[in-house]
Amino acid sequence: MSPLMEKLHKMLRTCTVLRHGVTVVAACSGGADSMTLTDTLAQLSREMKFSLCVMHVQHHLRGQEAERDARLVADFCAERCLIYRQADIDVQKLVADMGLSVEEAARKLRYAALESYRQEIGARAIFLAHHRDDQAETVLLNLLRGAGIRGLRGMLPQNGFLVRPFLSATREDMENYCAEKNIAFCHDSTNDDVEYKRNWVRKTLVPLLEQVNPKIKKSLAQVAVLAAMDEECLDEQARNYLTSYGNELGNTYEVTVGKEFLQLPIAIQTRVVRLMIANLNAGEFNYEHIKAVVALVVKRTSGKSLDLPGVKASYAKNKLRIDINNTPRQSKKYKTAKGEV
Repeated sequence: MSPLMEKLHKMLRTCTVLRHGVTVVAACSGGADSMTLTDTLAQLSREMKFSLCVMHVQHHLRGQEAERDARLVADFCAERCLIYRQADIDVQKLVADMGLSVEEAARKLRYAALESYRQEIGARAIFLAHHRDDQAETVLLNLLRGAGIRGLRGMLPQNGFLVRPFLSATREDMENYCAEKNIAFCHDSTNDDVEYKRNWVRKTLVPLLEQVNPKIKKSLAQVAVLAAMDEECLDEQARNYLTSYGNELGNTYEVTVGKEFLQLPIAIQTRVVRLMIANLNAGEFNYEHIKAVVALVVKRTSGKSLDLPGVKASYAKNKLRIDINNTPRQSKKYKTAKGEV
């Protein structure tokens, strides 16, 4: 076994979900990274006695090129007798129905398809092939959006059922692995279109930063690790407060916000609010939304409420209450590289 193969296998062995008898899903697009992930998981499955199922999500955005990718993955799995499933999604319909960017719509449908398959077969986890270069790009994208520590942590090695074992490997590692094993892989032509934000970051911003720091991708990946550690510590303190002072009842979350809450650092106060909203499975919230809810508490004006995306926040007599709000709300439109979302 080559040093590179040993390196990648070692990363997989650190994944606690990989145990005898479990079933896992590998998301395989046909690119070098996902072909490497699928092949290494297939090798390890024979040794560790877990079951591997492979899913390819067909986005139907690139015509014959997309069909080529699907055939490549299907043939790869057939040659290795791997369980294979193709999911067909309609990205353009979601773009039209919800006004999302193509990138966001594709991501939502892709993850939904993977999760549906995971539930159907009772798999323990979904393995994704994101690597260090992807992590660096994600950190930069989040920084450009004005993210705090939570955004700077980038993608997590494990987040619920999603597992990313190769975040410390590089794109070059993946391509070298495919060369070593003589594995064919596809190139997605849309990855060359710099109108997409991530592609612009990869092809324009990162090379500029590398002129100042040739190891910028490694540095950004390290930032993500440190930010994840800090975020976990702060989140734990917020969860402890909710455990002591909070109460969840169906579509409502209520928490006591007396002097104990006011004495908390603002970093913990904002996380308490964010966790309340997250527990209700509400929509996406930015810092301005969270700050507005905290201000509602600090001003101590009983009977005051705020209508926010998907929820209503109200304060009365040292109690902050957040309810699911299904009333349609006019949302702002933000410009992206591909237009309005």
